[in-house]
Amino acid sequence: MKSFVSMEEAFGLIGAEIQERQTPVERVSLTLAVNRYVAEPVVAQLSIPPHTNSARDGFALSAEQVTRGQRGESVPVAMEIRAGDSPDQLPVDASTGCVRIMTGAPVPVWATHIVMVEDTETVDGGIRLLRVSPEGAWIRHAGSDIAAGDVILAAGRRVLPEHVQALASSGVTHVAVHQLPKVAVCSTGEELVQLDEGMPGPGQIYDSNRPFMAAMLSNFGCELVLNTHVGDTLDAMVHYIESAMAAQADLVVSSGAVSMGNYDFVKPALEAVGAELIFHKVTQKPGKPLLFAKLPNGALYFGLPGNPVSTVVNCRFYVHYALTGLQQRPPENPLKLRLAHDLEKQEGLALFLKAVVKRGKGGALVEALDGQESFETAPLLKMNGWIVLSEHVGSMSAGDLVSFFPASPRGLPDIF
Repeated sequence: MKSFVSMEEAFGLIGAEIQERQTPVERVSLTLAVNRYVAEPVVAQLSIPPHTNSARDGFALSAEQVTRGQRGESVPVAMEIRAGDSPDQLPVDASTGCVRIMTGAPVPVWATHIVMVEDTETVDGGIRLLRVSPEGAWIRHAGSDIAAGDVILAAGRRVLPEHVQALASSGVTHVAVHQLPKVAVCSTGEELVQLDEGMPGPGQIYDSNRPFMAAMLSNFGCELVLNTHVGDTLDAMVHYIESAMAAQADLVVSSGAVSMGNYDFVKPALEAVGAELIFHKVTQKPGKPLLFAKLPNGALYFGLPGNPVSTVVNCRFYVHYALTGLQQRPPENPLKLRLAHDLEKQEGLALFLKAVVKRGKGGALVEALDGQESFETAPLLKMNGWIVLSEHVGSMSAGDLVSFFPASPRGLPDIF
């Protein structure tokens, strides 16, 4: 087991464990695929539009008919075409006249112009042209939006509600997605009172880490197979780990009991069940005591320190990074934003800073909030993201570029 690894090394060790892992794939109906991650490229089954059609109510004319109309001659109307009519029912040539056409109706192959209703006047048996739009205007050609056979959503993308429009229109009824990763979570500590158990007594505090982890992991798109509180005993922690393995969790997460106190039973419990400890402690603030291990059944274990903000940081970044890899998605990329104010920092320690992005005269600026200690949760209500600084970086000046991550990975489109 490695101790006091850098932030970059921690991500590397986690990445090495998930490189050959992948959550199973299942095919689900299109509506059930929303917010799931695509496992195989999605291919359009139909072209959009499926046939060349009109973008306006009006008349479809050939070039020769337009020429006659521009000379002031009337143009006979042969028939009316409505949306939903078959292209096979259209006149094969323009010899019998132009056709009245509705928005979305198929356009005859010989038609070069759509003239809107308001640009015509009715005469006996036909129309007279008042104005003529350019050739091809208001004609939507088959496949001009999406062509059948095109890959329209790449593997690794999250299916958004907006995607359903294009997917459904192009005939996609089912999507291959990664199964939701199964995750077990627990909080530790006899001093914790659950939210539904009444007010804490002397020396007690509410358990905030467990509801946070459950909320964050649900937001990540996970299935919680175990969500519990564990007392300060070795047997209780061993039982939790064994229960998580029995539930076939892909990731097992705990908060608290990973430091060096008499009641920090996570490490001894992992050793007792035969887990492989990969690293313990990262040169970062907050969240230094982070522990990462592999359980005997192959599940990955994250032991998060119990201070509230330490739990938030390590869950947001390290646990999310593992879940990203399990679903074969590329790592999240930060935005590069300029600092609003000078920032003091010592080298040798990575920092995760509660931050807020504000609109400035030259664009978006980011500033670190007051209250950066790992017990201070009020800034979590004000922040909209994190400034992340490597241990190799020292103090920075206003205007310098820094890495910024939104508070939630879903706070920005998945193309970033």
